[in-house]
Amino acid sequence: MFHKTLSILLAEWIKIPSEGLQPLLDRKIHDRLVFTNPDYELRHNRGEWIGNIAPQINCLRQKGRSYLIPRGFLDQLLELCKKFQQPYRIVDRRRIHAPLELEFHGELKSYQQDAAEAVLEKDFATLIGGHKSGKTVIALYVVAQRRQPTLILIPKLDLLDGWLTKIENFLQIPRDEVGVFAEGSHHLGKHITLAHTGEALRHWRKIYERIGFLIMDECQRCPSKVLTQLIPNFDCRYMLGLSTVAQRKDRLSRLVYFYIGDMVYTIDEKDAREGRGIIHAQVVARPTAFDYPYHSRADYAQMLDALMRDEERTRIIADDIQAELQKRSQPLLILSGGEVQDTILGAELGRRGIRSISLNRLPSSGTEISPEPTASNPLPYPSEVAEEPTAFLLSPQTMAEHQLKLNSRILFLAVPLYFRQHVANFLRELGQNGNSCESKLKIYDYVDHRIGLFENYFRMRSYNYGVHPDLLLGVNNN
Repeated sequence: MFHKTLSILLAEWIKIPSEGLQPLLDRKIHDRLVFTNPDYELRHNRGEWIGNIAPQINCLRQKGRSYLIPRGFLDQLLELCKKFQQPYRIVDRRRIHAPLELEFHGELKSYQQDAAEAVLEKDFATLIGGHKSGKTVIALYVVAQRRQPTLILIPKLDLLDGWLTKIENFLQIPRDEVGVFAEGSHHLGKHITLAHTGEALRHWRKIYERIGFLIMDECQRCPSKVLTQLIPNFDCRYMLGLSTVAQRKDRLSRLVYFYIGDMVYTIDEKDAREGRGIIHAQVVARPTAFDYPYHSRADYAQMLDALMRDEERTRIIADDIQAELQKRSQPLLILSGGEVQDTILGAELGRRGIRSISLNRLPSSGTEISPEPTASNPLPYPSEVAEEPTAFLLSPQTMAEHQLKLNSRILFLAVPLYFRQHVANFLRELGQNGNSCESKLKIYDYVDHRIGLFENYFRMRSYNYGVHPDLLLGVNNN
């Protein structure tokens, strides 16, 4: 049977003809978008006063000879068209702006990367994840990928400062360049604008033409009228909802999915908890003054090389190593960036009469290198060096092969690391080797806070320590 092609106009609403639809398709659209009001049903079943509560919620509007459907319903509409063999064509008139210069300064954990990829596959989507599961960081990664002027709607003002901090950390956009629509302030940002839902409901006309990506935070808390009355005013290309639970208390979660987008990923609580507080250690967080004109990932290799060659930073690390060796005569471990840092730091330690051995097996002129181990000339390890205090240098790439023989209780993080799984596992095993205060692992962590990327790495390391980063810096440097 021949069916006329259905024209689907996509702007601030999905617009389709109300006449000429297949009867089964028409019925299914009505069945999903017109449903019993859960509040009415609950009160009715309890025999309570119903008052002015509507018995039904209708998300399907009729305007002339057309249906207006919430945009988040697009995937479901296309699925129904395919099911009933209804040919269609999409006329896309959504608003999109020229790409902005945006870059994400950080690293996503594996589960966060999976979530981000699921979101990026859809123009309209909802992401579910519990408290402190990393939804905000994932959202900012998506913002950087889409490179559109973004509006972030927040239902509570207490969310404002957290967003500003993370925008500053992960996108390197200063606070005073982030637009704010809240408490009477009406300022649009070039890249990002944060708006309280109440303020946005009153003043959306000042905003909508400048937005290419809309994010609704705390979807489970926002009033339903925000979804039904505010969101449909925006014709931006992309939308993302963030929610801590899949089901709202008012049992109207389907409004989130209809108006913002279907649920595309649910963060597993076990994945979110993994890596928090697993390293049992005393952490000394040491701020440095290292700075570099870092603008993008293209600058990373040169910046890291400059960091490893920085004389003042090298002296700070060497001072700490020397102080530790004066307190106790035991081998120390230094997690370095490899050959360059082994040479420079080894030379500085040598001037202080401190023996250093590189376990990276890379030739260098300034550091005593242990030879390739053989049966007659085995590689010396901390437990085998007793004649004098020794600093052992190894890199994240070489730690695995030496892991079983390294039992030092003092570790220096000479390079700003993002704790990938093998690094975290290495430190966790070091920390578990001793439980008493006397044998507890001690980590010196050097915080290059003037570089946004490295500051973020430190904050992510702090989750592995199980201590808030600001508390770490406050405890060790007051």
